[in-house]
Amino acid sequence: MKNLEFFRNISIGLYVDKNTFVHALSPVTKFLWLFAFMIPVNLSRSLSLVAVLTGLLLAVALCARIKVGFLLRGILPVFWLIVFASFMQVLFTWPSDTSRVLLSLGDFSITVKELLQAALMVLRFFAMMIALGLFTSVTTEGDTARGIESLASPLSRIGFPAHEFALTIAVAFRFIPIIAGELEAIVKAQASRGANFGGRGFNPIAKVVAYIPLLVPVTIRALERANALADAMEARCYSSAVRSRYIVEGTGAMDALLSVAALGFGAAATILGFVSL
Repeated sequence: MKNLEFFRNISIGLYVDKNTFVHALSPVTKFLWLFAFMIPVNLSRSLSLVAVLTGLLLAVALCARIKVGFLLRGILPVFWLIVFASFMQVLFTWPSDTSRVLLSLGDFSITVKELLQAALMVLRFFAMMIALGLFTSVTTEGDTARGIESLASPLSRIGFPAHEFALTIAVAFRFIPIIAGELEAIVKAQASRGANFGGRGFNPIAKVVAYIPLLVPVTIRALERANALADAMEARCYSSAVRSRYIVEGTGAMDALLSVAALGFGAAATILGFVSL
């Protein structure tokens, strides 16, 4: 049954309550550092730079007393998708690839550039999963909404719905572990009735095909959850009107310094990712 457990393999959307310096930072500062890592990781063409950024993320996780295994376990549910995407990087030939050929079997060949591109894609995905998992591990749902609203508040002067946008993002993060729990419940219910989800043997295609019929029940359960949330908000007369906050964000000197540092770090890493080999 271990291969049917999804909730325990989810690291994004689960807050880990610790008394650390990273947890105590303001939501805006955490968001700026999240962007400072995510943007260079996605845009960088340098494998070494992405590796360094991944190492820095793991160092921050240790400072926040978040277990590395907790962050990496979120990769397990999509492991075969990563393997398939890496295989596609090697399978198709790059038109401008003039690097050294490592293996040649007829029309199929593996070059240095193809391996580097596959490694970059895998490491990039790892870094993004670690960054998102670390962010949600040190930031509560309420802080997530407040941070987004604070960042988007200047746009509200031109009619941008900052509060509604912040609420949407916060709910989306919160629904990740909920949907994983719903999927696990449905899979175990069907497995107890004799359904086979590719648990025997090494056949990733059979695993994917077995899970396709679950899209409908999982989607229905997600819509039911969303409808229940909407009814609960309506019952409490929730509206998007101007509202006060119980928690007043006070950005101290350290938060302001780290926010400026995040902007500089993100810009420098992005530029370095384009100029590095």
